[in-house]
Amino acid sequence: MTSTPFKVAVYLYPHADILDFSGPTEVYSCRPFDGPGPFKITSFAHHNPIQSESGALTYVPNATFKEIESKIEEFDILVIPGAAFDQIAALIKTEEGKELSALLRKFVASKPTHESGKRVLQSVCSGSILLAASGVLAGRDVTTHHLGFDMLKQVADEAAGGDSKVNVLKTRWVDAGTTEAGVRIVNAGGVSSGIDSTLWVVEHLAGKKAADWAAEIAEFERRPKGWSE
Repeated sequence: MTSTPFKVAVYLYPHADILDFSGPTEVYSCRPFDGPGPFKITSFAHHNPIQSESGALTYVPNATFKEIESKIEEFDILVIPGAAFDQIAALIKTEEGKELSALLRKFVASKPTHESGKRVLQSVCSGSILLAASGVLAGRDVTTHHLGFDMLKQVADEAAGGDSKVNVLKTRWVDAGTTEAGVRIVNAGGVSSGIDSTLWVVEHLAGKKAADWAAEIAEFERRPKGWSE
């Protein structure tokens, strides 16, 4: 366990899937009964408030996109949730989508500053397609919701201007390796798989005890990568 908490930034946008961002946020929010937790979470967005995909819930982010963009190097984890595929396609084409792509490239090019020496870019579900649009997934093992495999490959190829050489896997989550700056990229498959990948990230950064405790508090049975194995 490190002495300073890992700073987590969670990006929210209109019509994002609820569990894609609330699942990881729940896990990162878990703390022991006798002290602070190992993670400190900040949500941010281009809009305020944000309405979820179902329209059932409305969220007020902690910070604006510009506020986090100006200090993204201070964060150790960046979480990008997914949405319906048509919403993802529309977001990529907007100015906000372009700003997000630039933020992703900036984040993976920034060397870790935490005492642990670790930094993670994490996507959930179709959020990996937003990563693909920024070009940061080229040449890596990747995954997304199983209904979006073709779209993930297509968007990655478009960003690369040819064959992106991404290897799309049918699995709950993928450790896609680290960038030259030492930033690890992790993709989760569909929706609830984001909880599995977040518990893995917790173990990778804060240790198995912290991950097992978060799973116990959430009463979530930790699963292996799953159907690809």
